[in-house]
Amino acid sequence: MRRHSVITERNVLGAVKMFRWVTRESLELYFGGAAKRIKGLEVILPKLEQAGKLSVELLRGVKVYSKPRKKKVIPVSLEHEAVCSEILIRLWRCRMEESEIFLERAFRGFGIVPEGGLRYSEERNSMLIFEYCTGSNFNHGGVMKSKITRYRKYLPDIEDKVKRNVSVLFVIDIGHNRVKEFVRRMQPLLDEPIISDLTSEPRYPFFFTDYQTFKSVPVGKALSAEIYFWHDGKEWRLTNDAQSHLGTYQKPFIQGRLETP
Repeated sequence: MRRHSVITERNVLGAVKMFRWVTRESLELYFGGAAKRIKGLEVILPKLEQAGKLSVELLRGVKVYSKPRKKKVIPVSLEHEAVCSEILIRLWRCRMEESEIFLERAFRGFGIVPEGGLRYSEERNSMLIFEYCTGSNFNHGGVMKSKITRYRKYLPDIEDKVKRNVSVLFVIDIGHNRVKEFVRRMQPLLDEPIISDLTSEPRYPFFFTDYQTFKSVPVGKALSAEIYFWHDGKEWRLTNDAQSHLGTYQKPFIQGRLETP
């Protein structure tokens, strides 16, 4: 059986509906684990588009897909939406077998809403949520500091609902050295631990990297790459034992709603 023979129209529709907006390249990562052409997608996507089963917008000449809506809605930043889908896919590809995908809407009502997240097994007792920040947002006043402050306030509420220790990854579309400098400037805030209600132990849950470095990591290795600045200003891995499953698509378990306080 060929690697991509599993892909059907139903698979593609399910994947596109899961994400807010997604490119064909990200779908290639999702289904195939690599940025390589998948003939099935090249046939199925135009077919679904012509049938009106997909909504399509252009981003610098590249088609970006979403589920059709009764009223056409174009996001404030189509690029932001597409990158968020790519980041989520790259993180999911590291531990497909045990990752439970949490979509953005699952966090509404907590006072801070990440782009998405992945909850891992009870044995690991961990969950990773992430924020993507564009260069313009990063340069806009105290946006990043405000996000960190709000996560410090609301992270215990999120942890109480997901029953995991939650780490927060910030992927920022600026230079690597600028991320390093930002972490240095934020060190007084980042050095204040958060006390976990689950374990009663102090934790430092924030990690930072730049988008280009994150994107350059081989698919399936995002969690184990030593590219994430921690509160101490040094670069660390998010885990030591991530397992990638390249080329083997598995249907994910998706959590789209949480009961909020």
